[in-house]
Amino acid sequence: MEIKVLNRQSILDISIQYTGDVQKCFDIAIANGMSVSDLLASGTQLIIPDEIEKNPDVINYYTSRLIKPATGTTLEQENQLPTLKGIGYMQIGNTFKVS
Repeated sequence: MEIKVLNRQSILDISIQYTGDVQKCFDIAIANGMSVSDLLASGTQLIIPDEIEKNPDVINYYTSRLIKPATGTTLEQENQLPTLKGIGYMQIGNTFKVS
């Protein structure tokens, strides 16, 4: 099956909407030569392999309620994320200076 990515949809959104199982995102990513963390552009065509096992209960729930999840971020939002700081992110001699 070939589908079109909606605005702000991630591979996880696509997976739950079309297979009913978020773990199938790995199969979808492999079928499309991408990583599960790739940002998807709206309008991109993706292939959902027919042999992927689907959960019809979840698919029917989303379809009957016209739910089309779009939890991804845009490239602009990715660039606006704050830089992580603090002790958990510092390296002695690199970002943490001992005097």
